[in-house]
Amino acid sequence: MRKKIVYSLMIFLAAGLLFTACGSSNGNDEPPANDYEEVYLPCPPEEDHIEEPPPTPPPSLVLASPEGYAGFPSLHLVSELDPFAVERSFWHDGAAAVWGTGDEYNFENVPVRIRGRGNSTWVRGTEKRPLRLRFPEARRMFGSEYAHRDWILIANLFDPSLIRNYSAKYLAGLLDNLHFTPMSLFVHLYINGEYWGVYEFTEERDPSPGRGLLLFDPDPTISEYMFELDGHLLGWRSDEFVEDEDFFVAGEGDAARAYDIRFPRQRDWDGHLEYLSDFVRDADEAINSRDFEAIARVIDIPSFVDFYLVQELTKNIDVGRFSVFMTLQGQGDERRIHFGPVWDFDRSAGNTLYWTAPQFGHASVRNNWFRNMMAVPEIFDIVAERWNEVKDGPIRQMINSVDYLTTRYEESFLRNFYRHDHILGAEYPYPRWFVMLPKETREIDTHQGQVEYLLNWFEQRVEWLDDFYNRRRDSINYWWAGVIE
Repeated sequence: MRKKIVYSLMIFLAAGLLFTACGSSNGNDEPPANDYEEVYLPCPPEEDHIEEPPPTPPPSLVLASPEGYAGFPSLHLVSELDPFAVERSFWHDGAAAVWGTGDEYNFENVPVRIRGRGNSTWVRGTEKRPLRLRFPEARRMFGSEYAHRDWILIANLFDPSLIRNYSAKYLAGLLDNLHFTPMSLFVHLYINGEYWGVYEFTEERDPSPGRGLLLFDPDPTISEYMFELDGHLLGWRSDEFVEDEDFFVAGEGDAARAYDIRFPRQRDWDGHLEYLSDFVRDADEAINSRDFEAIARVIDIPSFVDFYLVQELTKNIDVGRFSVFMTLQGQGDERRIHFGPVWDFDRSAGNTLYWTAPQFGHASVRNNWFRNMMAVPEIFDIVAERWNEVKDGPIRQMINSVDYLTTRYEESFLRNFYRHDHILGAEYPYPRWFVMLPKETREIDTHQGQVEYLLNWFEQRVEWLDDFYNRRRDSINYWWAGVIE
């Protein structure tokens, strides 16, 4: 026991010395708010080139210097435990440093708690797993407007382009009817000095200021809520939770869907689960009725339209049963279900095993609520009008952003594949997670090829949706059946 305590002390003392020796620090000062675009320009352009793959340091506390590797900033974690080798939900202590963002955003030797997160990526992606970080005090990260304690590292292991999650959040952030969209940027992740690849650093989905900004009230009829459509509660995680105690189900038969309450916290519930489940079940009945007035009394139509368009444009595989986040806001007659934030798009936009083609309906086929709402002529007309408003603005801007980032920071993206050289164009026997990807992306063996495939897919998807919304609206009765060609 004494050896273990001494070893832990040595690790954190060494971490402090190394974080102090490498990079510069601004102490404990919180960085000011920063425009999003500036995050990606921390170093002079002439330094943004790597002549050869960076060396992978041995698994020790000798942290690799970030000098010469411009583009994405680097996030360094030091932990006595391997966060990929412990139980997903196990919190453990560590220290963090950020380099490569300029003195005002860099920091070093900051205590942090670390744990795993995710579902399929955690279970199948043992070589590159997602993580959750929790700082003892709220911090602004990479110039974020607000300070928060909880932050997320997304591995994007299932997405060979590394940018599908980013593109969905970027688009959602340009649409003005979604209550909250997490900020998103890319970092190089090091753990105990070993390089683990390019990760997406993003915000947690929580109700704090600058995020969901939801208010709790002991009275469940007044309190606000965040909840998630989560099919895992009836699937591989069904042994962990009890229906009508930890979560609730709305719908019947094949249309039954499980919902997880993300806010308020379960320890604060006093009739809150019963109230929200009744509200959602009433909403389910209204949506199934396909009556516009009944739906508009329980659903915030503008947020649905923007949320739906992000899901439909990307053909997100999860939209039918997973990762559909909603909030319940407002009082009295103004109380409505709002959609968002968007989340989990690594298997979307031509990177899905069964729904690869850029043609055909998807979100309004695979999601029961979306299918019934899109069969309502008034809602279809609102969606078509909104499509025409955003197709040449936010949607085009998102596609251009993907093209710009992957070109401007090509060398930074490539560093991921120096570390994980088996991801692109993998050959049989495939990694355990690789069988989840379609033949189209499995066979592309360069990152540039993956990006070109994605950009081409988006162009074809926009063309098909534009044709449908503007020229085939009389075929609405066939839309939900997915037979439009």
